[in-house]
Amino acid sequence: MVLPGIFPYLVAGMVTASGGAWNASSVAEYFHFKGQTYSTTGRGAIISQATDGGNFDELLAATILTAAAVVTVNRLLWRRMYRLAETRFRLET
Repeated sequence: MVLPGIFPYLVAGMVTASGGAWNASSVAEYFHFKGQTYSTTGRGAIISQATDGGNFDELLAATILTAAAVVTVNRLLWRRMYRLAETRFRLET
């Protein structure tokens, strides 16, 4: 009875945590530290490198791809989880 009751709040927490984790990992892909630049492969690094280099076409393309990925995950995963939480797992008084 406890898990169905907290499921809507659990879904909201998972959405928030996954978004924050994804943002943090994107930022961590490319950074400057003590005069050196550290980078890895990923959209966050592409966005940061394009920003540093003034390559606005690449920046726009990477930003659009990131937005499309976020919308896709929201539509395919999180929307279904919210719908499940609203219809099946809720406690009514």
